[in-house]
Amino acid sequence: MAAWPTDGFVEANDFTGKTVIPFCTSSSSGLGESGERLAELAGTGDWQEGMRFRSSVSEGDVQEWLDSLSLS
Repeated sequence: MAAWPTDGFVEANDFTGKTVIPFCTSSSSGLGESGERLAELAGTGDWQEGMRFRSSVSEGDVQEWLDSLSLS
């Protein structure tokens, strides 16, 4: 579950025309259904599947993930 400040941010903003890809860092918990819940709270935007990184993730691993998204 996303932290309450994230919930508030998502509820207060319009994501129309935006692609949103949630991500988090955690040493124990997974992403779970947080992305789906945030998409429901938002009600707008193109919400994609997110990624959970271990707290010890390297910059290279994050960059590899970003490159795999094929965003332009």
